[in-house]
Amino acid sequence: MQPFKVMQPVRRYPTWTIVVVGILALSARLTLFPYVSGDSKIFLLPWMQEFRDNGAAALGGQFSNYNFPYLFLMFLGSLLPLEPLFAIKLVSLAGDCMLALSVGALVAQFPTARLLPVTAAVVALFLPTVLLNASMWGQCDAIYTSFLIMSLRSLMRNDRHGAWSWWAIALSFKLQAVFFLPALALIALRNRHSPRLPAMAVVIWILLSIPPVLFGRSLSSTFSIYFHQTQEDRLAAGAANIYAWFPGTTAAEGKFPAIAICASVLLLAARAYWRGRDSRERQVLLVVTVLAVCPLLLPQMHDRYFFAAEVTSLLLLRHKRLFPVPWVFSATGLFVYVLYFLNNQFVWPLLLASIVQCWAVGRLLLALWRTGRAAPTRVAATSP
Repeated sequence: MQPFKVMQPVRRYPTWTIVVVGILALSARLTLFPYVSGDSKIFLLPWMQEFRDNGAAALGGQFSNYNFPYLFLMFLGSLLPLEPLFAIKLVSLAGDCMLALSVGALVAQFPTARLLPVTAAVVALFLPTVLLNASMWGQCDAIYTSFLIMSLRSLMRNDRHGAWSWWAIALSFKLQAVFFLPALALIALRNRHSPRLPAMAVVIWILLSIPPVLFGRSLSSTFSIYFHQTQEDRLAAGAANIYAWFPGTTAAEGKFPAIAICASVLLLAARAYWRGRDSRERQVLLVVTVLAVCPLLLPQMHDRYFFAAEVTSLLLLRHKRLFPVPWVFSATGLFVYVLYFLNNQFVWPLLLASIVQCWAVGRLLLALWRTGRAAPTRVAATSP
């Protein structure tokens, strides 16, 4: 019996159908462009104004807590003759396009997903959180997730340098790329990656992060950006994770127990992965599991931090036992986004969403454990 069962392949669609769906995806996004989110008012629009007022010199300023690569893209957007909000969202829209292309490229390397690359790319474009993240919220989570997916694709191709390089680029855009690291490290250990590869990734991250120093920003300020992002006072900051049930607990009170809980579950996932033979299927399952465990159990998680798990779980759509998981992640993500747009006025939907998230993550952990009982089906390697 194959431990990683899949459904029958989906049928092919005419090219014109894909074109029409792509136009619909673009039209839906452009319709949402005029909406001004709270984050846009407080952060993104003032940042864009800095670039409009000071040009490239603003790259050396300390007005933002985002790393250089995204700020550089924002600077490029500021050069466009567009309204500031539209310029911001155009940068994020480019991230959506990157995400669709990366999902399609990954599926092409993972045939047992039984999805056509074009189908997977289109589905990714219409995930509620992908649709709302850039065009309504103005955020750029699609950009760093695109690079994480390219890192996973490199793992599928046994391209070790590519896997660590893409991950380093993702990390240079968003700290949340660190959620991918436990899975990458486990796969690297099991497949005996050279210890020089993590060092190479650190060098890439430094090179992509240091340019503000050339524009006058201090070295300490440049490399402490991610540290300041971890100084949230709340144990749960809008995410549908287990700490939503403890609204009165501060980060100072619950941070270290929460980290210990997350580390324990990650060790369980590592044990589940290690107990069976290695394969592409189990590597993908490990990645999706780890990307979901981290925002579920780590402290100080924000509303959008399940984004990468939601997108990568699309690879499980044709899995007979796990196909509900992508739908669950998508639905709970939508709930959380709606709560954000409603100024988090309602508590119980978030609590219920956290229960559903726990169920989905439990299914992933159980599947990872069960697939270790038998030798997985191997897929012939695809040449680069």
